[in-house]
Amino acid sequence: MSTIARFAIPADQFALGDVLEVRRGIRVRLESMIPTGEATIPYFWVPTDDADAVDEALRASELVDDVRILDQTDTETLFRVDWSRAVDGLVDIIEQSEAVILEAQGEGDDWSFRMRFPEQEDISEFYQTCVDAGLSPRLEEINNPRWQNDDGFGLTDAQRDALVTALDAGYFAVPRKTTLQELAEQFDISDTAFSQRLRRGLTKLLSSTMGEEPRLSVEAEDDD
Repeated sequence: MSTIARFAIPADQFALGDVLEVRRGIRVRLESMIPTGEATIPYFWVPTDDADAVDEALRASELVDDVRILDQTDTETLFRVDWSRAVDGLVDIIEQSEAVILEAQGEGDDWSFRMRFPEQEDISEFYQTCVDAGLSPRLEEINNPRWQNDDGFGLTDAQRDALVTALDAGYFAVPRKTTLQELAEQFDISDTAFSQRLRRGLTKLLSSTMGEEPRLSVEAEDDD
């Protein structure tokens, strides 16, 4: 069963934090839920007032192959970074793990990562891998998903994971913070398949919590 954990790690042990010297006060927020393909954590927001300094620091770093400004508002600027092959440490460990970064930000001496792991034991493996690499992670929070099979909602594991992931990503927020396609890519399925999984899960959840029987059967469709 997937589990969510929050880790803190010193800024100088994380490539982006080290490059930007976050400990001096620049607040950086990773843009989660944007598909990264083979790239690791390439998107992040910084205060627009600090954008020029951030751009200069990134371009001067040997750890960065390319940097682009993708969007800018009065308050925040969105950067994309292509890391060089020299980057290792935490970036490498995150890339190799099966965890999904739900949110992350750096300000001051530390970075905070909120991550979803496929199984609870994966948290221990991630922590130990960090320690073996000479990093100093601190586990600050751990919790299981909101819905369990024994709650009586009748959700399958796939439906529950889809609902929790969509909720955490801000899919139900107004305005939405992610899309079906972005969510579906995390599960390696089509956006249509993810939409159906989400709809069936919502139907079961609502019918269980509101005491109403669904008018259309949700069992007729296979949910892998």
